[in-house]
Amino acid sequence: MSCIVLSGYYGFHNVGDEAILEATLRLIRRYRPELEVVVLSGDPEHTRRSYGVAAVYRGNLPAVVRTMRQAALLVSGGGGLLQDVTGWRSVPYYLGMIKLAKLLGVRVAVFAQGIGPLKRPLHRRLVQQVLSRVDWISVRDPASLNLLKELGVLRAVELAADPVFTLEPPGLSEVERCRREYGLRREGGKPLVGISLRRLPGGNDGAAFIELARAACLFLEQQKGARLLFLPFQTKEDLEAGRAVFSGLSPGHIIIEKNMPPQEMLSLIAGLDLILAMRLHALIFAAVCGVPFVGLPYDPKVNAFLRLMGEAKAMSQPPGSSELSRLQEQLALALEGGTGGEIISRVRQQKEVAQAAARRLLTFV
Repeated sequence: MSCIVLSGYYGFHNVGDEAILEATLRLIRRYRPELEVVVLSGDPEHTRRSYGVAAVYRGNLPAVVRTMRQAALLVSGGGGLLQDVTGWRSVPYYLGMIKLAKLLGVRVAVFAQGIGPLKRPLHRRLVQQVLSRVDWISVRDPASLNLLKELGVLRAVELAADPVFTLEPPGLSEVERCRREYGLRREGGKPLVGISLRRLPGGNDGAAFIELARAACLFLEQQKGARLLFLPFQTKEDLEAGRAVFSGLSPGHIIIEKNMPPQEMLSLIAGLDLILAMRLHALIFAAVCGVPFVGLPYDPKVNAFLRLMGEAKAMSQPPGSSELSRLQEQLALALEGGTGGEIISRVRQQKEVAQAAARRLLTFV
């Protein structure tokens, strides 16, 4: 029996990418439950155990080739796979999987990806050449669509949505269980605010974002009496930034230091009053749960999400001292106003678009 092979940043304990995998598997099982799925994973045992799905180690080329030979379709994505700001290996790896599939006669669908940034001319050329030969392309935001047009990709590109928008918010009992487990008691009406930061490459940009986050946390603590909860979406990548920011705060705030599955993170976020986040999927989780959010747009994908939600506000890169007062105003308004009806409507729309994209994807099997 032929199978679908999923290629993404899976098995690396990144909450956002694991949520993409979970949502994608749920969509496949909903619309085509008879299909066999195999995940290319950095930790196949974890992937098999967590999702009840077949998985092979993505670095084992002979095993990947054997899997591809049995495949009817390679699904590349979702997530921000084709970018070169976190390292140069990502683009050649994911394009390499696509080229391997095509060499073996397997159809390829690029699914709900966020494309870019692509700073290296070679990577831009490779993306244009390889994606021009796939069977279907969908992207998660208009900026990605425009970039592929700019690069001259010959295939039509469809606008999809991040599959994570299709996850259901947790029930009240699960939210309360997570609050108890992590000691998130309501104390005298003090707001509970989640903080999601990530380590950035060295230089002024990264330092400026961390300083802005530190000042924002001091504002939340001192002016709003908030209790802060640091939420790592990739523990090794995020804890350094979290500790740097929380070291200047009073005792009593919480830093979570363990890897968390997507559903547990979703339940934690659902119990908060506000999220301040650099991580894209922290913002998407908040939107799905109806929790107010304020984004720190360190990356074009965060700006793209904020625009989708009607929340885009320009921020200089790197942010200067003038950004703090505006950020404080955003935080205060979010705490006072809650999640507006427009954002709830936009989340519902993104969910419907993501479901339609999944149905379209499965027509290629």
